[in-house]
Amino acid sequence: MISLDEARTIIVQQLQPLDAVPVPLAQARGRVLREDVRAPEDIPAFDRSAMDGYALGLDDRSERFRVVAEIQPGASGDLKIGRGECVRIFTGAAIPAGASQVIMQEDTKREGDFMIPTRRDAETHIRVCGEDARRGSVLLREGTRLGAAELALLAQLGVTQPLISPAVRALHFSTGNELVDPATKPARGEIRDTNSTLIAALLAERGAQLAHQSRCGDALDALVAAIETPRRETWDVILISGGASVGDYDFGARALERLGFKIHFRQINLRPGKPLIFATRERQAAFVIPGNPVSHFVTFHTAIARAIECFEGAPESWPLASMNLAREIAEAPSPRETWWPCRVALNDGAFNAEPLAWQSSGDLCGLASAYGLIRIPAKSQPLDAGASVSCLLLDHRW
Repeated sequence: MISLDEARTIIVQQLQPLDAVPVPLAQARGRVLREDVRAPEDIPAFDRSAMDGYALGLDDRSERFRVVAEIQPGASGDLKIGRGECVRIFTGAAIPAGASQVIMQEDTKREGDFMIPTRRDAETHIRVCGEDARRGSVLLREGTRLGAAELALLAQLGVTQPLISPAVRALHFSTGNELVDPATKPARGEIRDTNSTLIAALLAERGAQLAHQSRCGDALDALVAAIETPRRETWDVILISGGASVGDYDFGARALERLGFKIHFRQINLRPGKPLIFATRERQAAFVIPGNPVSHFVTFHTAIARAIECFEGAPESWPLASMNLAREIAEAPSPRETWWPCRVALNDGAFNAEPLAWQSSGDLCGLASAYGLIRIPAKSQPLDAGASVSCLLLDHRW
């Protein structure tokens, strides 16, 4: 049984990024950039006015200036002003030759064709060519996840087909003869399938694509046949709910081995989620997840999400924050590292972690509203209210 840190390291060692593809900007949100992006020209590309006002020479101390032209944004500003002259100019417009200062409109008065400054200082109110970035400078690094601001910057740079990682394509199979559709009233001994809904949502929150999902009971041949049905080139990772333990009907590892996967670990010193299996076949990956939903939730955020990042070529996202415990966790010490679902609240300028009620790894009632996972080291003593804890912040909640 290995530690979670060791498991995450193994995942990184075994996986490589998917082949990058160029896509239109409108399709790139949330994807990971796979190349450095440089400024093709100076930004701004020309001196431009930062204010509405009048452009003139900074060293021209005339008392009144003849207004010889008006320059709006988008005009070339292809003229030259002399001493005692100025141009009416608007925010973003090109500064004409001979001008080195813009006087704000509210610091002037007009008398016919003349402008008279009423207040003047050394401030130029000009955005100088190249002050934001120089031509050739790297503005976005490979590995950047593209959000609204990054997409806007790409548009400014004229990069309309950025090279990005495609969405990770996942197959999901729920095992267990006891599972029925959520719309069905379970008979005695049956339960509604919650893991299919949970996995679909977790994948969506990570920007992964659910390529196929089905339930396949508790039979080795059925599981193998279900995995083989989608064409191999249509998916990147398999997630199998249930079948991770060592019982007579836990077929996950055997199915993967029959299909040519190499298993890299079978257990993690983790609570919940100990019997987590990770395997690879060429550039594809597979996880067999212990069947209870809280185990799904914890192993997804602590291990499976790392695999998705590897496929994306993304840097590790592991936002562990130190915060105070809002109420005690009075459990006896566990030999395994525990990840306890919690709410996170900002009180008096400090973050507090409030542990959620948690009866078992099948307790969805205690999982709802989780904003984080409190990391409790193995063999820790009970934790008092106010104790400092490490909490993994769940990205989709913030």
